[in-house]
Amino acid sequence: MHKVATFDSATLAPHPKYGAHAHGLNWSPFVEHADDTVHISYGIIEVTPGGETELTIQAHETGLYLIEGAVDVIRDGRAYRLVAGDFMLIPTGIAHAYRNAGSVAARWIEMCAPQPKAPDAWQDTWFDGAAEWPDTPALINLADRRDQMVGHYDIAQHTPPLTITPDLDGFSQRMMIDDVFGAVHFNMFVINFANGGICNHHDHAFEEAYYVLGGEVDIVFDGQEYLLKKGDFAWTGVGAQHAFFPREGTPVHWLEIQAPQPPLREGVRFYSPWDNFTNVIKF
Repeated sequence: MHKVATFDSATLAPHPKYGAHAHGLNWSPFVEHADDTVHISYGIIEVTPGGETELTIQAHETGLYLIEGAVDVIRDGRAYRLVAGDFMLIPTGIAHAYRNAGSVAARWIEMCAPQPKAPDAWQDTWFDGAAEWPDTPALINLADRRDQMVGHYDIAQHTPPLTITPDLDGFSQRMMIDDVFGAVHFNMFVINFANGGICNHHDHAFEEAYYVLGGEVDIVFDGQEYLLKKGDFAWTGVGAQHAFFPREGTPVHWLEIQAPQPPLREGVRFYSPWDNFTNVIKF
């Protein structure tokens, strides 16, 4: 119940849901309906220079995190220009469109939940004709209260590492998209380990997926060891045992998503406190 892979730009291909309703829109899925996941669709979207989509309405939430270039987005009639480090939530049923007015490809990590259906299954995506674009959409302005469900992540502003428990040390988290932000189906955030640390063996009652933004980290998923580095994806299913062991001298940070949103209590079940029961309770 896990998967590890590296993003390869050669896997980008026209998005099968859009057909003639878009040009220059490519998709490289990491996990989706064809995999063991049941809650999410997670991967990289690319819009090539001059590419754009029609207005699109979908029966799922979408989270975007820009990793390269710039993309114009119309969401519910308001236009934005997103650049690397920006993120946005597109709620269920909200008309939106993408356009690349620049000279380099725009790429973003895209998370969707509930999981979109296969192109030949129940229809969950509809199109409403060409978008009306302003000449130059504005960059997001976090001081403007109209610019909601958008944000920007900067590693330099990440909070210092914390010691939480013996099972979680040297870690900090920058929440991006959650219920407070406006999402109801998933969380998106960045995890940072500045230098070493530990996130010991645990599992969850939800799925998680990861994309390494920088650095490298040793991981153990279901007893199998891997090294994750920049550009690598990983995914753990419900109940999959996993742990992270950041190396000294190799700071690492990754984008992480969770779906469904975790319960209010006991979202993480570290194994070691329960293993200690063996010495206390005899059966």
